[in-house]
Amino acid sequence: MAKVIHLKDIMANTTYEPPCGIFFGINNETVEGAKAVMGLTRSSPDVKNQRHYHNNCNTGQYRIKGPVRLLIGPGFDTVEQDFIPGDFNFIPRGELHSAVGCGEATELVFCYAGVGSLKEAGTVFVEPPKK
Repeated sequence: MAKVIHLKDIMANTTYEPPCGIFFGINNETVEGAKAVMGLTRSSPDVKNQRHYHNNCNTGQYRIKGPVRLLIGPGFDTVEQDFIPGDFNFIPRGELHSAVGCGEATELVFCYAGVGSLKEAGTVFVEPPKK
């Protein structure tokens, strides 16, 4: 059955991927058997999140607000790419990625396809959180 999850009813998770605030709206905790993780990420103008990858899922993103510079690429071969409001981004399973802010507060919607929880996503951080 369809279910609406209201943003006002979700607490921001600030420990999963600091310094980002992530509102996990859809997952196995909010929707039984969801087999998808979907959320909203809000970041400060100077965001610098740590490089990481997801072992068990592809990731889709849609940039709502604020540009960032993506650091993406297989292994440690980093390519920089602008990611601005209105852009979609697809990150294949296992590909390292992170983002650096460009002076504006940011928001994006993301989805981990085919998994229902953060644990199932198999996220691996390859550097410590940015301060």
